[in-house]
Amino acid sequence: MSKEKDTEAILTAAQEVFARKGAIEATLEDVASEAKLDVKKVKALYPSVEAILDDVLDQDITDSSELFTKVINDRGKADIKLTRLVRELLTRYQKSYPLFQVISMSLDSNAADDQVLRGRMKQEHLDRYRQNTAILGRLIAQGQAEGLFTDVDPLEAAYLLRGMIGAAIRYRKVTSKNDDMRDHADVIMRVFLKGLLR
Repeated sequence: MSKEKDTEAILTAAQEVFARKGAIEATLEDVASEAKLDVKKVKALYPSVEAILDDVLDQDITDSSELFTKVINDRGKADIKLTRLVRELLTRYQKSYPLFQVISMSLDSNAADDQVLRGRMKQEHLDRYRQNTAILGRLIAQGQAEGLFTDVDPLEAAYLLRGMIGAAIRYRKVTSKNDDMRDHADVIMRVFLKGLLR
């Protein structure tokens, strides 16, 4: 396998291992076994689990940011675009252990993995979060221009929507549900849009 394919296999395997064992308990041997690669090959590419975690987090945040950009540039009504975006986001968060953990962090959560992930966050991750939230605000402003949504501050509404997404993920985490996150997306959007629709 090429270095690129090995890296992809490692990152994919790491998601599985993190989901089963958490970030702290995962080992390079676990990842190598899941990826069906020799441990030496994994160690040559990644000296530590933290290095893998950093790349997984970077990749997942980049992919999510690309989704925001794609949706804002798509044609269609704002309410449909918002709903599609939230459904896809929650589906991605469900598949991404690091993002799921980061989004679900709250004051009542002090798990060791949360501390590790909080420490792995970079300023560029926070900047992307803000940029993506601004895109949500633009979608809400689009809905206002289309006469669909009430007159609210679009950025404030975007942060409220982000809060609802985080709350849905925390609910899923606390209740240990294993259902499809798209169901939660439907509930979020039904409640959120009901408050915005004229």
